[in-house]
Amino acid sequence: IRPVSVATGTNALGFTSLENEVRLPHVPVEGTLPTWLGGSLLRNGPAKFEVGSQPFNHWFDGLAMLHAFGFRKGKVSYANRFLHSSAYDAWKQEGVIKYSEFATDPCRSVFSGVASIPIIAPLPNANVSLERFAGTFVAHTEIPIPIRFDPKTLDTIGVQQSLQGTGILGTAHPHVDGATGERFSYEVDLIPPTTGYRVLVRGGSAGAGP
Repeated sequence: IRPVSVATGTNALGFTSLENEVRLPHVPVEGTLPTWLGGSLLRNGPAKFEVGSQPFNHWFDGLAMLHAFGFRKGKVSYANRFLHSSAYDAWKQEGVIKYSEFATDPCRSVFSGVASIPIIAPLPNANVSLERFAGTFVAHTEIPIPIRFDPKTLDTIGVQQSLQGTGILGTAHPHVDGATGERFSYEVDLIPPTTGYRVLVRGGSAGAGP
């Protein structure tokens, strides 16, 4: 399941965990940045790929970490923090992989490879993308429960109720129409009798976009 690097023939570097959380006021810069460049670049992605002796089975399953790069007068600062999801709490408090991820099923290992009903986390491991919506910042995964965070401290706040879906799966990549401000996403139901998908549109008057 783990993708292999074409350049090196190995996937080891891509599965190297990052556990340190730091806040660095200055980081080295190669070359120069324009002095007028100012603001923050926020990123999201998997950072920890095992819990104890239990590995996650896919790069998409690693525990989410938020990253913030700050730009001011040609200088760069950096900070990172884990998203405090239910999976993160299970690691810290119990030392186990407790919830189902993209390709990791904790029950399958317990019951000798027998497939089981996915265990959905109350606060998903939202390690795919970030979105600014109506003045708030949220992290997404394919479970349609966006997790709100503070863009300055990177503290996890909790579920963003106004964007929470009702389907089993959704998109981690909603789009906003730049002209109308309408936000488009979708969600999927996999259990009869409501099997199917829905396209969700939130009007520009709701404050989507900057």
